[in-house]
Amino acid sequence: MRATTASIVALTSALAAVASGATTGRPQNGRVCCHALNGILPNDTFLPNEQVYTAEFNNFWSSTEDLNPSCVFLPNTTEKVARAVQLFTRLNCQWAIRGGGHSPIPGAANIDGGVLIGTNHLNAIEINHEENYVRVGAGNRLGAVYNALDPHKLVPIVGRYEDVGLGLALGAGFSFLSNREGLTIDNTLNYEVVLANGTIVNANKDSNPDLWWALKGGNNNFGVVTHFHFQTFPYEGTVYGGNVIHPESAFDEVADLFYDYHTRQAVDDVLTHAMPSYDYIGATDVADATSLVVYNAPVDELPPIMQPWLEVPYSNSTLSRRTYSSLAHEQGSGIFYGLAVDQRLFSVYADREFLKEAWQIQLRWLRARRDVPGLVGVQVPMPITPNQVAQGIAKGGNALGLDATEEGKTVVVILMLLNFNNLEDLPRLRREHNALMEELVALAKKRGVYHPYIMLTYSGAGQEAIASYGRENVARLRSVAKAYDPTRVFQRLVPGGQKLPRR
Repeated sequence: MRATTASIVALTSALAAVASGATTGRPQNGRVCCHALNGILPNDTFLPNEQVYTAEFNNFWSSTEDLNPSCVFLPNTTEKVARAVQLFTRLNCQWAIRGGGHSPIPGAANIDGGVLIGTNHLNAIEINHEENYVRVGAGNRLGAVYNALDPHKLVPIVGRYEDVGLGLALGAGFSFLSNREGLTIDNTLNYEVVLANGTIVNANKDSNPDLWWALKGGNNNFGVVTHFHFQTFPYEGTVYGGNVIHPESAFDEVADLFYDYHTRQAVDDVLTHAMPSYDYIGATDVADATSLVVYNAPVDELPPIMQPWLEVPYSNSTLSRRTYSSLAHEQGSGIFYGLAVDQRLFSVYADREFLKEAWQIQLRWLRARRDVPGLVGVQVPMPITPNQVAQGIAKGGNALGLDATEEGKTVVVILMLLNFNNLEDLPRLRREHNALMEELVALAKKRGVYHPYIMLTYSGAGQEAIASYGRENVARLRSVAKAYDPTRVFQRLVPGGQKLPRR
């Protein structure tokens, strides 16, 4: 959008409002903010009547993010982000930040009546071979990262779906090599951040280390991250992996298999990786278990420790020797856009009987709602092993509070995902889905296996993920926020996503 006389007048009026104390009052009208933004960065600002705005409006995984920003801002440099944030802070403008846009929480990556900052054009990928890291712009999807690094036989500790963005680097983040190297946040060497006053800083173990710690789990509460530096690790160019599908008739054995992976395979051999998953499709009344299974070495078959994945009767397998980008592509091919999504997450200590019963209860719940148009239900029990926790501590610590986990025990984060066609069904299904989760949490507490951790990147609407980090870590996060954002810009003016608890 180019600057117009009207936008210049609006900018003048908005700046006059600043002079009269707008920064301490209610948020500014979004249209005023957008015209002011257009006045200084016209080539990066797009209004609702423009084609670019429409394309960005439809660029979300879940229809629960279909909101109506007053404009879309697509900066291609950190400096432009800084100018915009400085303007928003002065004018009291509300805004949202979108990376990959894969949270189903309304407003997490979009906003009604404010400015949507899309990071699409912050898409640099720069490999530093001497210092073993890759600098990645916040607008990249994971497929682009893997595609850039595979030819160099390098891999970062990032996610497993090619079309997902980099928000996991502010929340937690599982990767193909998490059993060996820990979570994504623990392998993020540096964050390039725009603070509320427009200052650009680096946060790492040597520069602003308190901010570096806080960003490792602290989400969008401290600044706008424009670039990440991910540590890279060499590999031989191929690994062995793919999806293995087990039918419902094998579910008893599958439950034992999943438990074996959580407590033995993932612990005893850090080159193993699996993403166990149960699935149910209402339209066909079919349930199965479709699991990603990977051995992170250039072998031609699963090693003995992972052979149980093939010993349990299975209906299909795509296991083969391949690159990480190939694996990420296969996982990403199962993601559909535009459906309504609700997700819930809770954690337990690995327990064979509880994990088996948890899916049986959820499957009965899903079958009772099979007539909901487009209903698909998923349960994904993912392990955080003792070594993953240890890696987090050794690599500078993070905000998650997992260091308080009972020694030697695997924590399993259980993602419950629900897809369906119509947003009209959301209020009822979210309420009932949450009640199902609360039933399972109560059962876990009764069995003595409940763990309080809520993984931010998989959390759902209404779940207080950051509060689950523990009082001491929450207090430390608040202290960091006060130091870097003393006027609480990222609490007041960036309302979406998981915010710092008020108490």
